[in-house]
Amino acid sequence: MAAKTNEKEVDYVSKQANLTAQIESERQAAKRWWDEYGMCYLENARPEDFTYDNRVLTLKTKLADPKFQHAALNTTSADYGCRPPFKELCICEPCHVCEYKISSRSCGYIKRDGLDLSDGSDLVVDQPLLALTDWFLTEEEITASRGGAPRNDLSTYTTGNDVTTYTVTKEFFDAAFQDLSDTGGGDRVMLTAWSTDLIPFQPDVDGGNKSNFHDVFSGVIDRGGSFHALVWANVLEASQNTDVRDGINAIPASSTTGEKPIFLFDDRTRTTASSHHQKTLIIASANSTGSDDHPVAFVGGIDITSDRWDTMYHNVSSLRETTGINAAYQGWLDAHVRIHGPAAKDVAANFLGRWNSGYLPTQNLADDLLDFENPPYTGLTPLNYTSSTTSSSLGHQNVQILRTYSCKYKHYKEFAPHGESSLFQARIKALKNAKNFIYIEDQYFVLVPELLDAILEVMPTIQRLIVVVQHLDTTLKTTGYEKYLFDMVAPIQQLYPNKFQMYSTKRDLQLYIHTKIVVIDDVYLSVGSANWNRRSMTSDTELGANIIDDLAIKSPDGITVLKTARDVRIRKFRELTGLSYEELDAMTLINAANQLDVAAANSSSCIEAYQVEKQTYFTAYTDIVRETVDPQDTCKASSSG
Repeated sequence: MAAKTNEKEVDYVSKQANLTAQIESERQAAKRWWDEYGMCYLENARPEDFTYDNRVLTLKTKLADPKFQHAALNTTSADYGCRPPFKELCICEPCHVCEYKISSRSCGYIKRDGLDLSDGSDLVVDQPLLALTDWFLTEEEITASRGGAPRNDLSTYTTGNDVTTYTVTKEFFDAAFQDLSDTGGGDRVMLTAWSTDLIPFQPDVDGGNKSNFHDVFSGVIDRGGSFHALVWANVLEASQNTDVRDGINAIPASSTTGEKPIFLFDDRTRTTASSHHQKTLIIASANSTGSDDHPVAFVGGIDITSDRWDTMYHNVSSLRETTGINAAYQGWLDAHVRIHGPAAKDVAANFLGRWNSGYLPTQNLADDLLDFENPPYTGLTPLNYTSSTTSSSLGHQNVQILRTYSCKYKHYKEFAPHGESSLFQARIKALKNAKNFIYIEDQYFVLVPELLDAILEVMPTIQRLIVVVQHLDTTLKTTGYEKYLFDMVAPIQQLYPNKFQMYSTKRDLQLYIHTKIVVIDDVYLSVGSANWNRRSMTSDTELGANIIDDLAIKSPDGITVLKTARDVRIRKFRELTGLSYEELDAMTLINAANQLDVAAANSSSCIEAYQVEKQTYFTAYTDIVRETVDPQDTCKASSSG
């Protein structure tokens, strides 16, 4: 709303910066304007208060513009001589962290109880926890996360898995293509997805002509294998998914086994705004008698769909365009893991539980109208392995498979009768274990109160909290996500401004951060489908893998850490900073984290600093609104178990 004046527009800072020369009518008009919008005017303003450097001049000019009536002032009335009621006017940025001190004519931190100006470099690096039992949920904790219902179809955790990590999407697509191409007679392939598309797995090989989605899974059938897919009935991307369904379900039956592939749409979610968000690919033998034979499962944030395939350097936009990868973005950041071992049986059990549910998907009229009809199908048999369901000697990684199923949805009765929030509870537990640092790379970083509390609990003693998050687009802002991001970030920044680093990718690169990983102390690694929001923690269906290595190494900080988690963190830092693996491997955590600041200020890197600001429109987003777009499903524990 524009300010109303009888004379020229209010302008406190002209290029000549001479407030005292302004006529009294302008001053009174400004007072009336600030009074109207409940803001404070500068009772004792002097020209020199607003001319000390370009930063304040720029900001003061901004504040004179009525469009910026939402700006917030964080200072004391003694500093400004504001007349009551003291309201909000921002001169220093970010406004929730900084204030302008007239006494010193400079910006400084707002004094609050608990304000800690350490950047972490003064803290002694502590030896982190290394035992898997410190990080993984116990059987009792998993049962509690399920409303008292034991999780009989999945192990509490498994040992001896061989885990390969992918910090670049091309790595995942190459590995998945190879494993799928190696399938033979009797092999079973099972897919859960949020979305799919008829894209090539390897667009950089022969233009993708030999690795198209349809042809890859048709090849599985031709060689005598089977393929079953459960894909969310995704209204957002309905056309491309129905094309995939039609193509897969039209593949002829195998000439040797008579097996036909089946692609099903799955709409069995709590509300129409909910989604099936799990992203898993399982490859298993029909029968296996080997004492240490185990299936393979891919778990993480990557769907086999458009936009996802990319390289670490994000410099193949032309190839992405010509091979049909590009949709809305010019590049993609994400992560995934390949698990060979007993944990893959847990991932398969999750798929089979959903597939074999007695409550069938897409049975209502809306599904028919949206062309989400499914073909007839029958139940699938459990995996037939004689090897252990809990241990292996294939590798050195211990894995706990964790999930989200809404406790408010009543049709998961075969596998989660009271829901499951093990993924959420495991994240809270892990955050509270942090001794030195937390690295979060996520599509969102919005308020989840329990996760915020866990972070604030450890912030006094850790060196750094590093967050890499996607810029919010206009659509997400209209749903309130800008407010929810601010609500997560501001309480941390206000107390620990120098320990908290937050970045996104440079806007002009048009990259998308879709990752869902957490690395803590170079010991703990969490990779999965769940975003940092309430719906992923409690409502949408999600699946993730928490990984603790048996392979310990000495870090430049002089402490013992674990190989897999540290390797993922270094590879992610390499992508963001442009430094070599060897350079980052030789750095302490503080020095490596500081390189992110250097990269953010470098025009040739892919990242920039990310700043949040409070907006007046935030008041429109009540809990009622938030429950629609980011619900938090909580229920009382069942007494029946």
